[in-house]
Amino acid sequence: MIDSADIRFIMVFPKIPIDGEFSFQDLPGSGKRIDVLCRSLAACFDWCPTMGLPIKMELVAVLSDMVLLTFTTCTDCIGKGETWWAKIIQSTLKDQNPPDFVNMSLSSLEDYLSMISAEGDQIFVLDEAGESVGSFGRERSSQYSFMLGNHEGFDGNTREVIRKFKLPSVSLGNTSFLGSQCIAMIISRFERRQR
Repeated sequence: MIDSADIRFIMVFPKIPIDGEFSFQDLPGSGKRIDVLCRSLAACFDWCPTMGLPIKMELVAVLSDMVLLTFTTCTDCIGKGETWWAKIIQSTLKDQNPPDFVNMSLSSLEDYLSMISAEGDQIFVLDEAGESVGSFGRERSSQYSFMLGNHEGFDGNTREVIRKFKLPSVSLGNTSFLGSQCIAMIISRFERRQR
């Protein structure tokens, strides 16, 4: 496993194909909304957050509850765009010389959450109905993990896993945001805490 991060985003995509077969001309359709993952990766790494700040970030994509793609901070990612991310995802899924900042492993969401919970990570579910995100982290953990759904939210299996682990919900407000917007907002809050 890749070294632990200060901020981890866990995104659940129950329909994204794990064989890497999707068209770059139709990422939403052929990739079963893989564009949402690409946009979220761009928000996490490509939009140049945390420049000069000691925040390590990680985004874990759970695909079809079978494959984990773990992306870590990389300096080569800045300014690349969503299609570049789609190519990185495809080469990783097809095991065609993936870059060092991506790791692919086989695991279900439940097994992954069991592992990081055992390591002491604080895991929060982003949900409009949750407690204000401003009130989390008073205990000053060294590792925060935030779970986000895809463009449709969480499927029934994911909601059951969330209930099983009794994960607390936190909210960025009453408005629904895109996953990429949530990621940018969380990073911004951590940046302010570091200054």
